[in-house]
Amino acid sequence: MFDNFFFVGLPYIAILLFVLGLAYRTLTGFKTFYRGKPAWGAWGDFLWTTRSTGFFGRATIGPAALCLHWGLIVLIVAHLIGFIGGAANWGGWVSFFRWTGMFGGVLALYGACWAFVRRLLSAQLRAMSTLEDYIVLLFLIVTLALGLYHSIVQFVWGVSYPVGRWLVSLFTLQPDASWVATIPLTMKLHIIIAFTFLAYFPFTKLVHAFSYPLAYITRPYISMRRYVGVKK
Repeated sequence: MFDNFFFVGLPYIAILLFVLGLAYRTLTGFKTFYRGKPAWGAWGDFLWTTRSTGFFGRATIGPAALCLHWGLIVLIVAHLIGFIGGAANWGGWVSFFRWTGMFGGVLALYGACWAFVRRLLSAQLRAMSTLEDYIVLLFLIVTLALGLYHSIVQFVWGVSYPVGRWLVSLFTLQPDASWVATIPLTMKLHIIIAFTFLAYFPFTKLVHAFSYPLAYITRPYISMRRYVGVKK
């Protein structure tokens, strides 16, 4: 019963919330005005985008932010390759996922941990932070830590094969939780928390990942070469 809920019901609920929630937030953005002009998904300054915190501890957050963002990109690509390889029984793709995913996971975990610690240590950041900022980082840290614990500490390989086939069963609308019934507990928790985070994603400021600077193509140039004084 629990397997059916967590590995059949939860994935479908998470995917539905992710798609519909993201579509709602994007489309309602077209109906709003930001600084007098229609904007792509803008609900004010900080409901869609993140607050700029680079002035606080910028010497250390720069490398950590790069590690977090590039680590997540590497992880997404590696997981996609690994699951396709697992479903198709392509060992080379699974091996690529093993090592590339581990590399991306270490980068992302370092970046997420440092971002979380920085918010705790900096009084200015604590004043600017919301509960959502901490929840998002904790989701990332726990999910990444479980994945790395499974691969580095437990040193268990080959989970991509049953998980890949399980994902195929979901996307073909023939869900079969038995594929993941025997995988290690840490990997089950990793999957459950990841899908929970996917459902939560559209309701956070992480949706800024789907913002694209399309207006920059047609907007006029901004000249910064001369200073215009303000009349008193």
